[in-house]
Amino acid sequence: MKKQYMLLGTAIVMVAAAFVLSDKLTGVDTASLNRKAKPQDDFFEFANGGWIKANPIPTTEGRWGSFNALAERNNELLRKILEEAAADKNAEPGTARQKIGDFYSIAMDTLKLERDGLAPVALTMQLVESWQNTNDLATILAGFHKRGISGFFNMYVGLDVKNNEKYVTWLSQGGLGLPDRDYYLKDDEKSKKIREAYMKHLAKMFMIFGAADADAQANAAMVLELETGLAQNSMSRVENRNMEKKYNKFAYAKLKNDYASFNWDAYFELTGLAVKKVDTVIVAQPDYFTYLQTIFNKEPQIIRAYLKWKVMSAVSSYLTAELEKQTFSFYGTVIQGVKEQKPRWKRAVASANGMLGQLVAQEYVKVAFSPQSKEKVNQMVDHLREAFRNRINNLEWMSAETKQKALEKLNSFNRKLGYPDKWEDYSKLSVKRDSYLDNYFRAQVFGFEDMVDQLNKPVDKTKWSMLPQTVNAYYSPVMNEIVFPAAIMQPPFFDPNRDDAANYGAIGAVIGHEFSHGFDDQGSKYDAKGNLNSWWTDEDRKKFEERTKVLVEQFNKFEVLDSVFVNGQLTLGENIADLAGLTVAYEAYQMSIKDKKRVIIDGFTPEQRFFIGFAQVWRTHARPEYLRNQVLTDPHSPAQYRVFGPLSNMPQFYAAFDVKPKHKMWLDDNKRVKIW
Repeated sequence: MKKQYMLLGTAIVMVAAAFVLSDKLTGVDTASLNRKAKPQDDFFEFANGGWIKANPIPTTEGRWGSFNALAERNNELLRKILEEAAADKNAEPGTARQKIGDFYSIAMDTLKLERDGLAPVALTMQLVESWQNTNDLATILAGFHKRGISGFFNMYVGLDVKNNEKYVTWLSQGGLGLPDRDYYLKDDEKSKKIREAYMKHLAKMFMIFGAADADAQANAAMVLELETGLAQNSMSRVENRNMEKKYNKFAYAKLKNDYASFNWDAYFELTGLAVKKVDTVIVAQPDYFTYLQTIFNKEPQIIRAYLKWKVMSAVSSYLTAELEKQTFSFYGTVIQGVKEQKPRWKRAVASANGMLGQLVAQEYVKVAFSPQSKEKVNQMVDHLREAFRNRINNLEWMSAETKQKALEKLNSFNRKLGYPDKWEDYSKLSVKRDSYLDNYFRAQVFGFEDMVDQLNKPVDKTKWSMLPQTVNAYYSPVMNEIVFPAAIMQPPFFDPNRDDAANYGAIGAVIGHEFSHGFDDQGSKYDAKGNLNSWWTDEDRKKFEERTKVLVEQFNKFEVLDSVFVNGQLTLGENIADLAGLTVAYEAYQMSIKDKKRVIIDGFTPEQRFFIGFAQVWRTHARPEYLRNQVLTDPHSPAQYRVFGPLSNMPQFYAAFDVKPKHKMWLDDNKRVKIW
């Protein structure tokens, strides 16, 4: 057969002459490439090096990549929507336009914020200051939790993972000021310096709220000591991924008996749980709540210092510039390495999304969503499901019995694309131009009461857990559904005018990723109905875990920073989904082009465009502080390893780019992982 050759960087790749050239379709983003890099040695750099060089991390960000760039475009659109609403003096009271307009207007009124100073939170601080009796701590915490102030533990109403036809009350560990328990426990120099900076931040916050220097230092020390105890008795991030370990059902009488130092009757009464006649709760970390009993009996001044800190932390974004600046200097600069605070309007947009998200969404989808995109993505979901079905049927390591259950689960997947069919009802939420903090509190109380109100009602399976304007997607194991918001159906993830190869590599791999979460190390424990219920034979589960163990070991070897490695166990679910999702997307693409012409665009074959399209989804670079925090807290691996890991396990990638044993992307066949 006659051959032709293409130059990729410094590597020669042989291509069959059956391909034809095309100048009608758009392919991958060639401007993002670094053609000096060898795709066989560093595919991430080859696909993204040009973009990274041309797009330095903004001073307001800890990282910058495809997700950020698309979110930035969305922010500009949301800003226009909110500014127009804020300027509309004739907006009908109670409408979405009035509420988002008033919210944004007061959030942007920095002159009023400075005039008001700390007055909007004065009564809350006085309540904490005057509090003496540890027996009445439940009264304080109930008020805190309703108004969005964290403390000691979290309470939420969610689905019962073993019976997803009903809602149940969950209690879980919480209340730390640092991003994760390991920040308190690790003894390396970097962790010690972060704790020193945290102490300074705590003391400075107490001083802003009027404490003398000596009192501020003493309060900071008490807070750090108390939180360190909480951290020492908290589950790790890895342990918290195990829902079977967290599913501990308690009768209400047992809750009161086992954790008697806390007035649960008062807490349930004030949060509205008592009215719902809650008789069962899920305690996610029983040992943590046992430890809390000793905390609740500490001296009132220790608890009071902690409670003051939780108030200050919660309200810091809604009061004066001094408070915002101090909070940013620690959480933005120390923790994530960000040099400069985002402009006011971006912070206000984020706040509006966080508290009035679906009200903002109603305006957003009018101007930012294409029915054509929804139709095309829907077709891709169909193709991905069929490809996944084929792969399950052809698995050589899984028994027929387990395959049948896996197919039942796959066939029962629900999908949600674009935005909800019905919007959340915000009619009971009052939004005014009186106080930014009061709007925050009112929104938190509204959300809390709406959450509690779900108890004893039928499960609403039309609800979305992500906003349409969010650049992301998700799979819910307990709902057994995949959800793709409108915002992600845009370049570089999806472009209706781009050729299928790049789209399947980009949004196709994202779709495959979410499908695969139903079959990762934790999602695979849920059955076709979405209940935590094993459907595996013991032998098949053992084979599955043997394969995933190899993936853990692969990622454990990725060194992100000096002596800072990816946590393969923490990131296992995402790594499984990345590998399986890309593999399934590749097969779905091959199925889709079976009878079509195979064209070369910009010098790349369809298979090459597929893999470049995938890698360009993850074009991202980050500051060292951000990466350190990500490794400790995030179940997702840093971006470049989300490219290295899956591709090094895929023989299809090796064939597309002529990867040989001499190349750095190569893994010996006996070291590659094939799961789904």
